[in-house]
Amino acid sequence: MTIPTLIVSKNRACQLRLLLESLYFNATGIFKPHVVWVATTLEFETGYEKVKAEFPQATFTRETYLLFDFYHFLKKHQDGHFALFMDDCIFYKPLRVSPEELISKMDSDTWCLSLRLGNNTTENTEKPIASVSEDGDFIKYKFKEYSPHDNYGFCFSWDGVIYKTQDVLDLFDNNDFTKTTNQWAILPQKIENFTQNNRDKISKNLICCPKQSHVVSMNYNTTHSAGVDYHPVDELNRRYIYGQIIDFNSIEFEDIGGTHAYRGFSMRKQEV
Repeated sequence: MTIPTLIVSKNRACQLRLLLESLYFNATGIFKPHVVWVATTLEFETGYEKVKAEFPQATFTRETYLLFDFYHFLKKHQDGHFALFMDDCIFYKPLRVSPEELISKMDSDTWCLSLRLGNNTTENTEKPIASVSEDGDFIKYKFKEYSPHDNYGFCFSWDGVIYKTQDVLDLFDNNDFTKTTNQWAILPQKIENFTQNNRDKISKNLICCPKQSHVVSMNYNTTHSAGVDYHPVDELNRRYIYGQIIDFNSIEFEDIGGTHAYRGFSMRKQEV
């Protein structure tokens, strides 16, 4: 058993490669990646062809219409669980458990299992996690005791979270997410906004997370208008095409205090 995992990627083959490397190294045997990708130029497309050749065990599908692709993925796996990642996520800390162990933590009152959260992710929150139970390295807390915009009250994220598929399908009810309050945003952010605004419709009360987070989003650049670029996507893509990759070991992951961070990195020549 592996957990079906949807990864959305646009023009960021170099970052996607880093995520896949970290998943296979730090979460070995847990996730089955299904990448839905889109490239706006032939050069970006060449980057994705390179990632596909490097990771034949993952499934790659060219984006058609992302909302359709998303619902198609959910309905394909509606009898079980699924995970979500964006292509700028990094699984920075090893997790040595089985998929079955993770799924077993999602009991009848647990909405999701978030690997982006932990006692350490205290940025953008008004108070620390008030744990209601512990199970080894994992804790559970009542997410509705936090604001919908609070780090610990934000209950639907694309950054390393596992859900029961039918719970999500029931909440979304085939919504097209055109009436959210952040119309400038990309679809994943619109869906997050929808869930924030409809959180009271979730009957389950708990979020499960590790005591220390395992996933962080590294905002090196953005594919939408509201973000900040530290490394232009075309530059990273070009360097990747010509044989360089982001060196995971060059990134300083000490003292991760939030779900998003910017940490410098270096690139190295890829071994053939």
